[in-house]
Amino acid sequence: MTVSEARSLERDTVESGLTFAGFAIFNCPIREDSASVLSGLKESSHDLVMITGDQALTACHVAGQVNIISKPALILGRTKDNDGYEWVSPDETYTISYRENEVEDLSEAHDLCIAGDCIEMLQQTSSTLKVIPYVKVFARVAPEQKELIITTFKSVGRVTLMCGDGTNDVGALKQAQVGVALLNAIPPPAQKDKSSSEASSKNETEKSAKLKKQDNPSKSRAVSKSVSTSSNQAANRHMTAAEIQSQKLKKLMDEMNEEGDGRSAPVVKLGDASMASPFTAKHASVAPTTDIIRQGRSTLVTTLQMFKILGLNCLATAYVLSVMYLDGVKLGDVQATISGVFTAAFFLFISHASPLPNLSAERPHPNIFCSYVLLSLLGQFSVHIFFLISSVKEAEKYMPDVCIEPDSEFHPNLVNTVSYMVGLMLQVATFAVNYMGHPFNQSISQNKPFCYALVAAVGFFTVITSDLFRDLNDWLRLVPMPRPLRNKLMLWAFLTFAICYIWESFLRWAFPGKMPAWRKKQRLVAANEEKKKV
Repeated sequence: MTVSEARSLERDTVESGLTFAGFAIFNCPIREDSASVLSGLKESSHDLVMITGDQALTACHVAGQVNIISKPALILGRTKDNDGYEWVSPDETYTISYRENEVEDLSEAHDLCIAGDCIEMLQQTSSTLKVIPYVKVFARVAPEQKELIITTFKSVGRVTLMCGDGTNDVGALKQAQVGVALLNAIPPPAQKDKSSSEASSKNETEKSAKLKKQDNPSKSRAVSKSVSTSSNQAANRHMTAAEIQSQKLKKLMDEMNEEGDGRSAPVVKLGDASMASPFTAKHASVAPTTDIIRQGRSTLVTTLQMFKILGLNCLATAYVLSVMYLDGVKLGDVQATISGVFTAAFFLFISHASPLPNLSAERPHPNIFCSYVLLSLLGQFSVHIFFLISSVKEAEKYMPDVCIEPDSEFHPNLVNTVSYMVGLMLQVATFAVNYMGHPFNQSISQNKPFCYALVAAVGFFTVITSDLFRDLNDWLRLVPMPRPLRNKLMLWAFLTFAICYIWESFLRWAFPGKMPAWRKKQRLVAANEEKKKV
């Protein structure tokens, strides 16, 4: 009997006329971290899908153990009379007739599972777009069907991250927006286990050495003497650079040719799924997917806050260098240097924020040009400009009416002093208000270097505004301010920061990051497919 003939046999035919001899049990334990990692992904507003070559019942059981499915499962299969398809529960207690237009409603109360033969039926009836996006478990699938599943998800607007460990996953890994190849290496044991095993092995070695020494002390001394002599000879030998390089190369080639015990550093070989993936995990664990998402979210919010900070700084600087420059307002060399040092420190330390270890259910804004960013920039810039203009106008009341040429040399006066102090405070408020911490990055208090830089800048502003050290203000070429103006400046600075902070907090609450609306696009794409049929 050929292989094709054997595959065409019905299950009842194969299982008839047999003599029961016993059960053969195969156990493939699930990785310890898989359930917790996948549970974290699910709680962080990600949809989980299993694509496997195992049988449907096995796939559903494993999917339930690792939190991929949580609702009652239904498996699509042929009816008993083979005249159609129906959804069957794993324990076969109830069935539901299959209708492609009812799959979306059915997925609300059940987790759906289909096998490779059903995917062929969906392709023949052009129903892939109506069914595949709502399925949680795919069983008995071929490599080309894995690729079909990923492309279908992408066509309905879903962003996909695929994990695979074999050559049969290459097509799907290449089609996914993010591909993660898993190497078949065993993760290193925990530090505690490692230390205990080392201690036990050390004790056993010491015991065996003592026993051997007691049995034959003269032989033990001879062996130790020969070992020490050989080690001394090896230490005294001077190898040339070429010999050392040749030895390293030989050792590397030996490691690549060895299969290893699974605990050594994995070596990427031709044919592995890593050749088709932008990311390769060191071990056969899905934990690196959370690292990719955390780092991606952190990069996205950091880029967003950088654009906002640069935008506000550029708008304020443009106003100072254009409108106020015509009125003779300019900065001294020392003043500009101090402002530049604070700006450089802020930009340097703001990038030190690390992503939080746990993923959040909230999503960052996917692009810069959105209502949240535009409204935030306009609102904060309006408050900044009002504070700047009001402070300068208030300072002009205490100055005599003199005409200052824009191109003249810098001469300290009250307007220059006030504009410098206001500009420094706006700079601090811009970085502090637009810093994006929780739930994606560390908060300001956790980012110690950035926190210290902010505290130093606020302290510096308070010192020069209150005129505590006259020598410092003279070195900065800042003139003394009247007490009423000084008090107003401190109060206005606090109000400016408070208003900007409240405005930014309100916008973050009013315009949260949205989940991709893939269901609407799925209906639109499926409707277009129906029109093509007609």
